[in-house]
Amino acid sequence: MVSAPYKLPPALAGAPSPHRPLLEAAWGALPYAPQPLEADILFLCFTNRCGSNYLAQLLAATGAFNEAGEYFNAPTILEHTTRLGLTSLPAYVAALLGLLAHRGPLAMKASPDQLALLTQTGVLDAPGLRARFLFIERTDKLAQAISRVIAAQTGQFWAHQPRLAEPAYNRAAIQAELANIAYANALFHGFFAANGLAPIHVSYEEILKSPAALLARVGSAFGIALPAPDPARLTIQKQSTALNAAWQARFLSGQ
Repeated sequence: MVSAPYKLPPALAGAPSPHRPLLEAAWGALPYAPQPLEADILFLCFTNRCGSNYLAQLLAATGAFNEAGEYFNAPTILEHTTRLGLTSLPAYVAALLGLLAHRGPLAMKASPDQLALLTQTGVLDAPGLRARFLFIERTDKLAQAISRVIAAQTGQFWAHQPRLAEPAYNRAAIQAELANIAYANALFHGFFAANGLAPIHVSYEEILKSPAALLARVGSAFGIALPAPDPARLTIQKQSTALNAAWQARFLSGQ
């Protein structure tokens, strides 16, 4: 945790956002307007296909957290705020405390541009807010990029979803995704450095190897002992197949 106000490094302040234009179209300019928010919130900082959904489910399976979702996507924000008659991000976050079922700290996913929005609108500076940051990276960035390209081509982002098209190897698309991952992770590192933050920093591979160690670290950050996760609540299935490995070998061969 840091003392308000949170700072934004220039690279993050100027980063493009798919969410801000939609919110500004609905609400007008987004003012800095912090309001009291007595809450413990865990911001799960992620990039696409880094294992964040599994991590969110693992935390929720302990019963100590809600399942962190992408509550800061503009369509989701506007769906709830329109129904509730709200016109600001601080008011929306305050409303989430009542909308989301949770017994302990509230967990929410956040991309780099969403952290910027939370800073620029005063959410992170809310009096009473106790914010902690859990930053997940995938060590094997090439595997992450290939996973993202395959999911985007097939429309199958979850194992239970139907495959809408067959994937086709595309080296340029993989290279572009690698650049996107590096850029997003650099923005996170810049935000943490600018605010003197030491987030709970884990890799997807570490979680698979020792989920108990990760849960102990998260529990320690909140001063609580997290129960063992309920296996019945862990439903996310690994989507990687032989195709992913074949694409990785092909990419590394220079094709």
